[in-house]
Amino acid sequence: MKKIIILFVLMMLSVSLHNAAAQSRTSYFVRNSTQNHELNAAFAPDQGYIGFPFLSGVNFQIGSNLGVSNFLFPLSNGSTGLFLNSEVAPEEFLSGIRKSNLMGINLNYKLVDAGWYTGKDSFWTLSFGIKADVEASLPGELFRFAKLGMYDDPSSYSIRDMGVSGQVYGQIALGYSQGLDKWVKGLRIGGKVKVLASMMDVQADVSRLDLNMSSQSWSVKSNAVGHILGGGLNPVFDENGHVNGFRFNPSSLGVAGFGAAFDLGVEYTISEGTPVDGMRFSLSVTDLGFISYGKDKSTLLSADGNEFVYDGLDGIGLDTDFNETLSTLGDELLTMVSFSELPVTKEQVRMMTATLYAGVDYSFLKDKMNVGLLYSARFGRFRTENELTLAWNYAPTRAFDIALSYSLLRTHSTIGWLMTVTPRRGIGIFFGSDFTPVNYTALKFSGVDILEGVTIPVPKKEFFLDVHFGVTISLGGGNSRYESAW
Repeated sequence: MKKIIILFVLMMLSVSLHNAAAQSRTSYFVRNSTQNHELNAAFAPDQGYIGFPFLSGVNFQIGSNLGVSNFLFPLSNGSTGLFLNSEVAPEEFLSGIRKSNLMGINLNYKLVDAGWYTGKDSFWTLSFGIKADVEASLPGELFRFAKLGMYDDPSSYSIRDMGVSGQVYGQIALGYSQGLDKWVKGLRIGGKVKVLASMMDVQADVSRLDLNMSSQSWSVKSNAVGHILGGGLNPVFDENGHVNGFRFNPSSLGVAGFGAAFDLGVEYTISEGTPVDGMRFSLSVTDLGFISYGKDKSTLLSADGNEFVYDGLDGIGLDTDFNETLSTLGDELLTMVSFSELPVTKEQVRMMTATLYAGVDYSFLKDKMNVGLLYSARFGRFRTENELTLAWNYAPTRAFDIALSYSLLRTHSTIGWLMTVTPRRGIGIFFGSDFTPVNYTALKFSGVDILEGVTIPVPKKEFFLDVHFGVTISLGGGNSRYESAW
């Protein structure tokens, strides 16, 4: 059980950069989707809709550029062991660790969602939801330190560019999409205004953490900055004025910051009697905006590069069982960074994470089928993340769509799928996933009574899993572009 818990903690600590607003890329080219306006504000479905209360849309994603096979290895007794096991050679483990190791957990939950037509080509959307994003970037040197520990007396490590962040906020979004056939046939534009209310924004960036280890003590030199914006989390300081922990304070929870963001989108479909009629080009950007926090809701932290002698771990030597030491180290790492509090002299402004989408797709069989290519770039807090998605969509009837996708820049061998039911009247539903791994390895449990000897498949390479689900109530047709297909 201990191994499973350690693995889970490692994967949660590795959280980073798998966001893209937690919306389904596979839905982007589904012509009658009630959700793809979240990716491009110009898009509009065939009919209006109202999201079923509290089930309007649930989008959850967890992902990493590392897989379970990077942390678990087969042992001589036939069971599976964590990378810290002495049977796992350091070079075997470290050869699979990247220079920058990333993972992310994101949730987008819509409480209210609606879209309606005020004319044939004028489509409005209104939604209210909650978003939670956690990101981190862990350098390979940190895993080298975890595996090798004190390999010599003295030993040294130089950890660079480590970061962790988390944000929870609510948003009310009002969108408008307008067809411009009167002026340019096939052109449609859209925009969305979002009012944001944030509960918390936490971030720590460690640009440098130099460790020099000996059997007597460790010396640590770090350069780092961080912030805690909002209530609920208070730093705890030691006698030297350094942060050595955090205290949860539920009484201070609440709205801490306000802001605004904008989505912009455009689509153009060729329909001029040419051989490529039905080809559509689209471009959009989402979440261009900011959230501002008052001075009384802001805590700023800094580690300015001063050397700090750390002797909190006793009995460290070449024969130390570093597997056991690691559990203690997790509690002490924050102290080693030696954050100090800075005075807050003005309100703090944090920019939102914007995402760019550029797509091209081609429809045939009277709009019943289309294929597309989508490029997306998310300008994250720690790096820009690029993704390329190939998609195929088919609507055998007006009320039913099925879509398949394949993503290939940030991931290897992951497929996506989506099924949507959108009748003219009545209950509709969408359900799917962008990342369904196709490469698996066998994981055999050992030391867990209920799972003893059980073997299950787990993703072999990148660990990407997500789910998109929602229920809608159709309001009837408004845009008649599909009428000729049925």
